[in-house]
Amino acid sequence: MAPFTHLFSCTFSPAYYGFCLGTSDLHCGGPFAFWGMLCQFFRFLVLRQPNMCSPSLITMLLVFGSSFSWPGPDTWSSQGHCNGKRQSPIDIVTSSVRHNPKLGAVTLTGYNDTKKLLEMKNTGKTVDIELGEGLQLSGPGLPATYTAKAFHLHWGDGVHKPGSEHYINGERYSMELHIVHTKNNTSLSEALKDPQGIAVLAFFVQGYEKAQGKTAEAWELFKKKLKDVEEKGEETKFDGSFSLQDLLGRPELDRYYRYPGSLTTPGCDEVVLWTIFADPILVSEDVVHAFPNELHSTDSSTGPHIENNYRPLQNIGDRKVESSAALKHKSAATIASPPQELAEALLVPTNVTLDGTFTRVSSTAENTHSP
Repeated sequence: MAPFTHLFSCTFSPAYYGFCLGTSDLHCGGPFAFWGMLCQFFRFLVLRQPNMCSPSLITMLLVFGSSFSWPGPDTWSSQGHCNGKRQSPIDIVTSSVRHNPKLGAVTLTGYNDTKKLLEMKNTGKTVDIELGEGLQLSGPGLPATYTAKAFHLHWGDGVHKPGSEHYINGERYSMELHIVHTKNNTSLSEALKDPQGIAVLAFFVQGYEKAQGKTAEAWELFKKKLKDVEEKGEETKFDGSFSLQDLLGRPELDRYYRYPGSLTTPGCDEVVLWTIFADPILVSEDVVHAFPNELHSTDSSTGPHIENNYRPLQNIGDRKVESSAALKHKSAATIASPPQELAEALLVPTNVTLDGTFTRVSSTAENTHSP
């Protein structure tokens, strides 16, 4: 069982009988069963009605809660490969990345077909989108052609805490989109037997109040579909009004990081080749807020919301992250600075500039790996 102080720890916020008065650093169980519901209860009592939360009530809840185990990421080490040495996600420290000039642009086939988005389901942990046949991934460094099977997302609480699983230099984005592919169009069960059986394309998604254009419009349509799957187990079909490519926008497919890792949910099988694109997809803040506020982790509209559904960072060990050829030798001296508000939206330090495609680069030409 995870220590109670880990679930409700106050680092920056004042405490009331040991609990947070602010939500920015409130560590909750999210959608992982009992602790998620208990967290919501404390949020009501402590955050909204602190006078109701007497020491005796807190003591009672502590005793009651101690009889339950929290089946969240802290308990996964005993499941499958979750205690292995090739686990995901990781923090990509760009100063330690190894540049690979052979890693050029990846090729995506069929991603612009609006008929390939089939069905979305609320799993109680995320939303899983089933994809039709014919969406393929190929390119440098991949040992075969991979076929897309589905995609899902990870997010935070929509307001105070971002929820991407991977970090870049200790920073994270609002959400992260994972497109799961299997090698040579094998089944998932077969892919789990191959150390390179699965290829995941990871795209950072960042909330930005001025996001606009076709990509932002596609995400607005996607957001509306969430109302059809608010409760766990609910499903809805897509009507062909947008494609997976519309959600991705026009990504720089030659700007990415690559490393060997694992699935980020049990059994954490170490069979994944990760391709993590450096440039985020910009969406409206309303889209980011919709995921934790509209989706529930139970089959009840009054049940706890799905929030903070990411796995904590894992040790990189002796693995090396590689960067693609396009992330080398890009001088910031020739790139105009963006509006300050956009830099803040992308969580970029003040000494970093961006280009017109929202490509993060270092403020010095020598540090060539920053996204």
